[in-house]
Amino acid sequence: MAENELIRIRLLVRGRVQGVGFRRFVWRVARALPIGGWVKNNPDGSVEIEARGSMGHIGHFISDVREGSFLSRVDEIEELQRERLNSPPEAIFDIR
Repeated sequence: MAENELIRIRLLVRGRVQGVGFRRFVWRVARALPIGGWVKNNPDGSVEIEARGSMGHIGHFISDVREGSFLSRVDEIEELQRERLNSPPEAIFDIR
């Protein structure tokens, strides 16, 4: 895939990622790139993310998410889905 190719990716993040400001951290990272999508807590303690943008921006986004916020600890990032987009996504990112 090319650096400027547009994709949508869904990720599942496990570790100490709830109750530590992780969703807000992910939101800030997404807004800075720009990445569209959302982040939400799951009942099992994981955090789910959908991110839409260029391959290059998504790569930087995943690297930053892997680093985590000050109080969080990311043990694993599982890629649930990846697909190409035919048109540019909106750069709106929500916390759910």
